[in-house]
Amino acid sequence: MKLFTALVLVLAVSACGQMHHRHRVQKAGGDTVFVCHKGKKTLEIPREAADAHIAHGDWYGRC
Repeated sequence: MKLFTALVLVLAVSACGQMHHRHRVQKAGGDTVFVCHKGKKTLEIPREAADAHIAHGDWYGRC
């Protein structure tokens, strides 16, 4: 039971940390947006390229 409780807690905390960034779009300059790439590096990319990054696990905003 303790293992299950710990697992649920870890999953909840990790999900909250990522949800914070995924739904908030930060505008950069002109037609670009900031994307946190692989959780390590902030990229400023064209808005048209953002969907491809989001599809492989990146999220909107700075890391």
